[in-house]
Amino acid sequence: MVILDTDLIIDYIRQLGNKNSHLAKLLEFMPAQDFAVSIITIQELYVGESSKVARKEEFFLKLINMLTILPYEYEVAKLAGEIMRDIRPRVQFADAAIAATAILNKAKLFTLNKKDFKGISRLKLI
Repeated sequence: MVILDTDLIIDYIRQLGNKNSHLAKLLEFMPAQDFAVSIITIQELYVGESSKVARKEEFFLKLINMLTILPYEYEVAKLAGEIMRDIRPRVQFADAAIAATAILNKAKLFTLNKKDFKGISRLKLI
């Protein structure tokens, strides 16, 4: 399983699925069922202005509905808190939650912003 970071989905939305987007290229080689997102990604997507534009919201919901949505549970919250506590420079809340989700699900994380996850040794990035 590969967990998609929010930035990858935002890039895909901005390009409205352009075949040259990173996610579109990835979807050519792997079926959508092999991908997942953290529930935190849903929240992050709704923070963005794109969620106010019906066409863009429909577009990302169509994508999200093809993916597995992984919950934010006690174990994820605990590990995310430990990541935020122990890693310097400090990892942001959403990034820590997404990283913890990937680690606990033994999944790789595909992100366009590897620097956001710097220092999280157990995390496997693509």
